[in-house]
Amino acid sequence: MISESDILNCFQHLVESKKDSLVLVGSGDDAVVIKSQKNNLVHSLDISKIHTHFPDNSLPEDIAYRSVAVALSDLAAMGAKPSFITVGLTSNKKDINWYEQFTTGIESIINEYQIKLVGGDVTFGEINVCVNVFGYIDENILIRSNAKPGDNIYITGQLGRGRQGLIDWNNDKKSSFVQNYFRPKINFKKSKYISRLASSCIDISDGLIKDLGSICNSSKVGAKIFYEDIPITNDIDDLSYGDDYELCFTSPKIYKEKFNEEDFFLIGEITPGKNIELIKDNILVSLKKNGWDSFD
Repeated sequence: MISESDILNCFQHLVESKKDSLVLVGSGDDAVVIKSQKNNLVHSLDISKIHTHFPDNSLPEDIAYRSVAVALSDLAAMGAKPSFITVGLTSNKKDINWYEQFTTGIESIINEYQIKLVGGDVTFGEINVCVNVFGYIDENILIRSNAKPGDNIYITGQLGRGRQGLIDWNNDKKSSFVQNYFRPKINFKKSKYISRLASSCIDISDGLIKDLGSICNSSKVGAKIFYEDIPITNDIDDLSYGDDYELCFTSPKIYKEKFNEEDFFLIGEITPGKNIELIKDNILVSLKKNGWDSFD
């Protein structure tokens, strides 16, 4: 079975991944960091497609908001402050009202995060949204590859809310979780705070297990996490579903007192090995699926 990682590896030899005078952080993290005269520029791109990233009966304003939000999450994972975006829209809708509603979703999120829409493109076809996000870093750059054995592992919020929101939407059930799915909140305030204290970071878009695995692979370490310490909505599958857009980060133990239990959840620690161990009821358990993959 082909995976997203398999396909991305085909391009890897073409992508700048090493540091040079301009590219401070290249391929392999949530976003690229480009050196600039004042604050370093951060850029990421995200594509959201109908049937894959949102249901076909989604409201146009929610499609717009969600597509931008999930792209902004990559900037938060780097410790960056968002600044401006471009949007590429493919749509087969022929009613101008649909596009007017779509723009209300764009307007809502750019006003909420005080960012600017500076350009884009529109073409005809099955609905998908390509969002380029740009920001600046004035603190330390958060990357995936600096976790060390002994570091604590934290997440910034409850997992599984997006998963439950999609379930409720598909069942025509009104709940606050539906908002969590269509309009996830990206916490740049927490991102800025942890940028001074974290050794590595990633956003939880593809599931905790898979995304923590990306930190471990990049840092060449392992991890041990404890199920009972992880705030979840439903069940153990919340750890591998994704659509949470919280942050998972590591930090040296000396900073433990800097993270209060209301805003940051200590769920485990980095180990010298290569595997992620999930402990539940003092027993090592495995999951049916590690995380989200659009080709799965």
